Amino acid sequence: MNLSVDIGNTHVKLGLFAKDDLKQVFLRVDQVDEILAGYKIKNAIISKTGINDEIAWKLKEKKINTLVLSQELKLPIEIAYKTPETLGADRIAGSVAAQALFPEVNILKIDFGTCITYDFIDQKGEYRGGAISPGMMMRFKALHNYTAKLPLVDPMQFKSFDLTGTDTATSILSGVVNGIRQEIEGAIGEYGQRFGNLKVVGTGGDAGLFVTLLKSEIFARPYLVLEGLNRILNYNL
Repeated sequence: MNLSVDIGNTHVKLGLFAKDDLKQVFLRVDQVDEILAGYKIKNAIISKTGINDEIAWKLKEKKINTLVLSQELKLPIEIAYKTPETLGADRIAGSVAAQALFPEVNILKIDFGTCITYDFIDQKGEYRGGAISPGMMMRFKALHNYTAKLPLVDPMQFKSFDLTGTDTATSILSGVVNGIRQEIEGAIGEYGQRFGNLKVVGTGGDAGLFVTLLKSEIFARPYLVLEGLNRILNYNL
């Protein structure tokens, strides 16, 4: 079996694959011992967006063939980014997976994580670039941390996100959530007008919320980065 390890800014995800099929996902770093004890892992790949060397050490101890996503690895898509050395591993892996899902069409991949990242892959399979903006919790924290009196709002305490807030908390809620919604709708609209034949793929921790709020059609794929890492691993074996 293959093991894909997505080390993000906030969370770590581990995915077990049989060839291209995702069999199981683990969401805690300490579960790596359970994985190595219970499954026969032949190959592994690590995305090092965040920093966590514990998993890499344990894979090395078990003498598992392990790749770290870097510029040296072959990719099934072309990278046209001007500074590929600065391109996040999660953005690369997610783009690889999105292109495999929808070959020969234009793709806008949106990752609703710590940051909201937009990645555009054209119908020729060429990664063209995208955009990075603050994620939802980063916006809530910024409003709280950089003002004297605004509270830190927890969006999970609310069931609706009305456009017009009726107090400070719901006004912040509307500004952040509806602001992101309008930002994303605008980006999808512009990409669609400029390139046409566009598929939109959403992933990341906050994707579930925004996929339900958006009018645009989005194909939700919660473990897109893990899928892309596994595809890159198989491409390099």
